[in-house]
Amino acid sequence: MKLTKTILLSILLVSLILTPTVQYSQAAEAEYPEPLSVILMIGDGMGYEHVKIAKWVEVGKNANLTMETLPYSYSVTTHSADAQITDSAAAATAYATGVKTNNNWVSIAPNGTELQTILEMAQINGKSTGVITTTTIQHATPAAFMTHVESRGDSSIITQQIIESAGVDVLMGGGSAFFSEYQIEFMVANGYSLAEDKSTLEGITSGKVLGLFSEGQMYYEQERDINLTPSIWEMTNKSLEILSQDPDGFFLMVEGGRIDHGGHDNSKVDVVLEAIAFDNAIEVALSYVENHSNTILIVTADHETGGLMITGDSLNGELPSDDNTEMENRAIRIARANNIEVTWSADYHTDSNVPLFIYGDVFEDYSIDDVIDNIQVFHIMDDYFSGNISEIVPPLITVERITIIAGAAAIIVLAAYFIKLRKSN
Repeated sequence: MKLTKTILLSILLVSLILTPTVQYSQAAEAEYPEPLSVILMIGDGMGYEHVKIAKWVEVGKNANLTMETLPYSYSVTTHSADAQITDSAAAATAYATGVKTNNNWVSIAPNGTELQTILEMAQINGKSTGVITTTTIQHATPAAFMTHVESRGDSSIITQQIIESAGVDVLMGGGSAFFSEYQIEFMVANGYSLAEDKSTLEGITSGKVLGLFSEGQMYYEQERDINLTPSIWEMTNKSLEILSQDPDGFFLMVEGGRIDHGGHDNSKVDVVLEAIAFDNAIEVALSYVENHSNTILIVTADHETGGLMITGDSLNGELPSDDNTEMENRAIRIARANNIEVTWSADYHTDSNVPLFIYGDVFEDYSIDDVIDNIQVFHIMDDYFSGNISEIVPPLITVERITIIAGAAAIIVLAAYFIKLRKSN
């Protein structure tokens, strides 16, 4: 009887350890002033080594990129509903809807039903919305937040849905070739200011915006005409300027989409320059969030591309500087990237985990350095918008928790053994 009681008590101890606990601060329980806003930034294809090589180039080995300074970090698993290695459509759908779907599908569940996105939820609550990318705005990641198709390649259908039903207030990226002249005229007639170059964008200060800065993908950062085409950080800054005017708050998704393309091409220079440009956009967003406690910033990636690994370097001490021109800094970055040796294991995506960095007062005392699945990022945003701060999804079982569980299990076994031994004597 005593043995049974001991075992039952031990099992109860382990069950308590195994039970996930929601971790949040007292500050998170307090009511935050309206409006609540979310900035989600996705570095397409950006794995840990992509961040590392960009850091080495931009600030050196002993400093951090802006994204790395965000106080809370996670490692994110990325598999899709039908494959261990996800594509951008399925991964973006997981972030946008909290549901795993098949590769190639855009915000449609494996059973064929349309999935409501976090952007659409924000619209229902009267918030303004924005989608920014350095790819085409019809590309898989931006499309997953505002359209629903069974094939990410259906660019004409995606474009039609953007025009007829998406209702996104600020749209910027490439992809003008997918619009007919009539479709662009229709959007302008429905209140959108059209910007096709940097100077026009700078002159827009309010209202709805359609920024189309290339026929296809926007130029790689090392090829971008800095006088003609806005950078991702300039697009981010303008988006925040406009969306923040809504008294009900906003949702903004910003994609550094061409990090992925550099990975597919196994081009370390393009990976570096695109990741640094993305980090510059994060700096803009962080500056906004630091002054608006009602806004959270989430930075992550949809998957890793290329199986990038750094193997060595011959870097000197010359770093990009605010004292240089933008073109001088570009040249320094290219030279530094070329002085780092890397290997690539693929020209497609891998199943490696990707980083997640978050900032916001509601995350104070939230656990860090845990592993979560990509669908949980949606729930963080959804719970925040819903005001259910204390219901933010807890992390999956961590190494620390597994260690505790193993120790508790060992105690159970030893206790049972010694009790049995004592009874036999």
